[in-house]
Formats: sequence, structure tokens, C-alpha cells
Amino acid sequence: MKRFTLYLLMAFTVVLMCACLNDTTTNEESNEESDKESKEKSVSNVPVKIPDDLFVSNKENENISEAEMKASLKKYMDYSHVIDKEMENIVYLYEDATESDQEKLHKLIAEGKKNDANFNDFISNNSIPDDYKEPSKTIYEFVSSIRATLTQFDEEIVGAVENGSLTEITDFASEHFTKANGRQQLKIEKFLDEKKIKTTYFDE
Repeated sequence: MKRFTLYLLMAFTVVLMCACLNDTTTNEESNEESDKESKEKSVSNVPVKIPDDLFVSNKENENISEAEMKASLKKYMDYSHVIDKEMENIVYLYEDATESDQEKLHKLIAEGKKNDANFNDFISNNSIPDDYKEPSKTIYEFVSSIRATLTQFDEEIVGAVENGSLTEITDFASEHFTKANGRQQLKIEKFLDEKKIKTTYFDE
């Protein structure tokens, strides 16, 4: 359960990161050069490491064996875990966020979206074992919904923060966490245990 709690904190910390960046840009222009110098030092300590193991499959209209399905789920979830950990390394510096930090975060989010899209195509365009159909969909929805909270913050959450609208933030959270919550995580972990699929996704 700790992994999901961390995701919640990460998503809303992104909100604070963006709000802090806007506030710094608007209200501290007189100290721009000195602030930039100090913040760029923090950026240099957060190298973006894009892993090479993106989930990719060119298969279409094929019968997928259980062994391949297990390997595919593991690869998809493990890659998502690595990407998210890299995001966390940046998000934790929200108090000293710069535009460069945001660019790095967006690059990681883009890679995560590719991973999500590729996996969704794989399970949608092929015949997978019956007992993997619903769980695979649940896993995809869980992971991609977490991703959505990050990819849409620019237009929805940041605007809500600037307008002081807690209702908008609540609605946004409700929309995406319907498919990504503690109950769904328990279902996923139970399925993974039953199928003996080892993944780092829910590691602390």
C-alpha cells in the first residue's frame, strides 16, 4: 500500500512545484540572476536517466502465450517503476524548481506515456490468455491513470491552484483515482502473487 500513497504525494507535490515556479517567476524578478545560478546547481544534481527497457511489441492479431504475457507485464511495470522513481528525484526539489526541472519532468512523462500506449496496444490488438484479460486492463488503467495526474497538471491542476479552486482540484483527483486507488492496488498485487509475477512496481 505504501507505493500508492507515494504516488498520491508525488502527484500533488507536482502541483506545489508548478505553483512555486510561477510565484518565483512573478514575484522575484529582481533576484532572477542570483536565483537562477543557485537553482541551476540543484538541477545539475538531478540527471535524467531514461532507461532502455521501454515496453515495445510489434505483434498484432497473434495468440500470446502465458509465458510471454507474464514477461510483458513484468517489463511494462518495471519500466514504469524506473520512470516514476526518476520523476520523484525531480519532484522532491519542488521548492527550488526551475524551467529546466520541468523540461526534465516532461521528458520522463513522455517516456512513461509511450510505455503505457505500447502496452495498451499489445493487450488490445492480440489474443491474450483469458485469465489475464481483466487483470491486464486493470494494471494498465492503474498505471496510466497515475501518469495522467502528471501529464495534465499544466492545464487543469495548476489553473485550479492559481484560481484558488479546491473544487477543481478535488474533481481532477476523483476522475483519475477512480482507476488508481488502494483497492485496485490490492487486486493487482493479489493477481501478481497468484501468477508469480515479480515486479519492482510496488517497491518503496
